[in-house]
Amino acid sequence: MRRLSYLFIVVIIVSSLLLAGYSPDLLSLIVVGGMCIISVLGSIYCLAPVISFTNGLRNGQENIAQAASSEGNSAWIAAFQIDRFFRQKRLDLLFQEYREKVRQQRDSGLIVSDLDDSMNEDVLGLYSWQSVAAQIPGVMTGLGILGTFIGLLMGLQGVSFTTVDAALNSVENILSGINTAFYTSIAGVILSILFNIANNILRNVMNREMSLFLEEFHKTIIPTTEEQSRYSDRRESRQIVELLERLPKRSTMVGAAAGRPSGNEQILMPQILDGLKRNEFVFFLQPRYELNTRKVIGAEALVRWNHPALGVISPAVFIPVLEGNGYITKLDQYIWEKVCQQVRIWINGGLHPVPVSVNVTKTDVLAMDVADFFLDMLKKYRIPPKYLEIDISEHAYLEAYGVLTDVVARLQQAGFRVILDGFNGDYIKLSSVGQMSTDQLKLDLRSEGLDGKPEALPPVFEQAKTLHLNLLAEGIESMEQLTMLRKCGCTEGQGYFFSQPLSVQEFEKMLKVGQNR
Repeated sequence: MRRLSYLFIVVIIVSSLLLAGYSPDLLSLIVVGGMCIISVLGSIYCLAPVISFTNGLRNGQENIAQAASSEGNSAWIAAFQIDRFFRQKRLDLLFQEYREKVRQQRDSGLIVSDLDDSMNEDVLGLYSWQSVAAQIPGVMTGLGILGTFIGLLMGLQGVSFTTVDAALNSVENILSGINTAFYTSIAGVILSILFNIANNILRNVMNREMSLFLEEFHKTIIPTTEEQSRYSDRRESRQIVELLERLPKRSTMVGAAAGRPSGNEQILMPQILDGLKRNEFVFFLQPRYELNTRKVIGAEALVRWNHPALGVISPAVFIPVLEGNGYITKLDQYIWEKVCQQVRIWINGGLHPVPVSVNVTKTDVLAMDVADFFLDMLKKYRIPPKYLEIDISEHAYLEAYGVLTDVVARLQQAGFRVILDGFNGDYIKLSSVGQMSTDQLKLDLRSEGLDGKPEALPPVFEQAKTLHLNLLAEGIESMEQLTMLRKCGCTEGQGYFFSQPLSVQEFEKMLKVGQNR
């Protein structure tokens, strides 16, 4: 294929040289010579880079296979250790820039970008003068037409029929002009067609190789968002544990109930339990919006550890530890009550609350009477149930369905809105355990089947309409996702595109601004 690609260039250059060599006169030679120069320059600066990029992308596909088969390292690490990944100068420079960008993103704990943000068809088109190449056939056709007009004008110049000799000379000049006009126009058409065919074929091949490369890179090399999140969480957890080890020991309340923890848990548990005692755990609120008007219509309470020395600590650090030993229920009850207290504070202060959703896990459902707890909170803080929504994780729904059926029915009967959280669009998996009795499903756009795939949303919403289910979206991070959600008829959603989780004070300010308009 590589030889065939270069054959296109050889054919164009040889054809232009032959057409120039067989020019019938000086004018034809000048015009066709101009076409010859354009063909050579176009082949060097427009077509040759396309062939080079195509070969580099094939080399990249070979290196993906090599990285995937490497032992001892992940494909991601192995790929980044290859110095000349494409063995093509421009592609390797772009890949080096991408690697540096990824390094910075990983150091800062961000989800890394896909390679196609830095290397795609548009980028390669820019470096192979795609816009210029598209104009070359038209330029050569235009030169041929220009030669036609000049040839005809020169043929008609000095036409005279006053004598027989003058008439013969005039006819000879006209025929010569016609010959020039015909030759230059034909040469322009031939070269423009050859160049256009070569340019289209070579670029289509390059674009195909780019698509194949990116598909393999994304499937084989780059970790999924979930994998990257787990990696980031583990790294953050290690960093926090190291910092906690260096801090002076605080009084603890571990006692016999905590057992004999090991590893990270041995360091974290005393700090976590002491933090609960000192009211260091707080909740942030991520606003939920009406997607068409962007009005705040609710919020989700998300737990954070406000450590006096280390600042705000992500739940990814302490939630796994608490889930592992059952203490997650103690933390959840603590946060649920704090939310109820805050709703009462808003009501007493004259601020009209919006519904706040709290998260319920499988451990909560199996370890306690969730419905009784929330009913007690309603009585204790005298708050209407419409201001408190119950987010039950899909994991709990799938693994504790038998227990949840009664819990959900009692919560709904009391006036709570119950939401299934973390839904990924798989209706078959949900329906396999029984009828879905929740009021709403929270579709997670960060789940593997939907992450970065707005085109996957319409079938999910069409199925929801068929099943008479109400969906809201979480994890909205781009305008493209928002646009597609609106087209699908989704009216509620939350995500970093609108707002990150806010402190209670920041959220209050947002509510006051909205209610004072």
